[in-house]
Amino acid sequence: MMTQFCNICCFIFILINIVFQISPSHADNAVPVLLWGGSINSDLTSAVNPFSKSTSEEFDLFLRKTLENSPPVLLYIRDNLCIEDLVKHKQHLQKVISSDSLRYFPAVEKAVNTIEDLPSYNQTYNDYVDSISDGQLLIVPISNLDVIPEMYKTIKDSSPNLIAILTGKACSYRRSERIKRDTDLYNTTGPFIVMSNRVLFYASKPLLLKPGEDEDKIELPLKPTSSDQPGKTPASSNLVMKFNTPNSSISTHTLEFMFEVETSGYYTLKTVNYKSSGTSVNEKNLTTNTDIVFPFNFSYHCSQIITFENSSISLNITNFQVQLDPKLAKDKDNIKAFDDAYDCVGFTTIPIWAGIFVTAILALIMIWALTMIIDIRTMDRFDDPKGKTITISAQE
Repeated sequence: MMTQFCNICCFIFILINIVFQISPSHADNAVPVLLWGGSINSDLTSAVNPFSKSTSEEFDLFLRKTLENSPPVLLYIRDNLCIEDLVKHKQHLQKVISSDSLRYFPAVEKAVNTIEDLPSYNQTYNDYVDSISDGQLLIVPISNLDVIPEMYKTIKDSSPNLIAILTGKACSYRRSERIKRDTDLYNTTGPFIVMSNRVLFYASKPLLLKPGEDEDKIELPLKPTSSDQPGKTPASSNLVMKFNTPNSSISTHTLEFMFEVETSGYYTLKTVNYKSSGTSVNEKNLTTNTDIVFPFNFSYHCSQIITFENSSISLNITNFQVQLDPKLAKDKDNIKAFDDAYDCVGFTTIPIWAGIFVTAILALIMIWALTMIIDIRTMDRFDDPKGKTITISAQE
């Protein structure tokens, strides 16, 4: 009883491994193999790793140890067999292998050829056999896995030491392999993210800076040196970013974003102090026409391009989002996340204006229709065939 319970637990564990298979994509001739029945040595349990691919040599060594007494072998071969097929028919397969010894290989190279090359077995191809003797290998091609239980039970009754093997010639299903790659520290594309002690800053593209009237716009590096500076009030804060550009005439660009508290409970960003050093030193305050105001414990987001400028110097930020004192993300250590955002969209957006315009046109059409209906006049005089004919003058 205990042995059957252990075998059932082993089968359930293997089915879970099949369903949550995490092995990479298999080669064209790498197929799953199920082997059950007979008396398989218990010391071979650790010989199979259910998460790896086995070579034909490894599988051949396993078969030689398992079949050293030449028990009868029943081989089911399917032209196309993948792990997904085993999962799909697991209820039918469990009827015949839940109480027997079971070994599972997720992927074996040239499994059919390895089994057919067993030297001590006589091969037989027959679909209608009631019993198999020792040293005999019965090969049964199948197209439907549901026929296995009935056929196996019939032969098992006359051959108690029967060992059954289910495999295929190929697997046409492939999974894409996941390859771990190192992060490119010098990548100049992608989102711009800065996370200081108090400020979480995001832009979907690198910051675009025009440092002077005769200068071209440049993309600032994605990895600046950031720090927090105190503002005018205890609640306010300044975010300082320092960008090094050694290959340019300006070696250092410094941006200081000034978050002030002008209204109780709300942060305001109006000014960015810009400093440059190199062949010449320049310092200017850049301002924006966009009203950047957001309450405490909220973030600010704007999908448009926000521009801070002063005369010939300008700074463009694409898909800007920022928050002061962000909270840690759930289930992630030391990673801060944005809270609900205040967007830069005004109250009367383009969809609202379109709705008002269409509603106004429909209202005018309805008013005109009601006016026409009210102005309809019905007849109030009728001819009497026995009386005098009604005469209507032009004035009436």
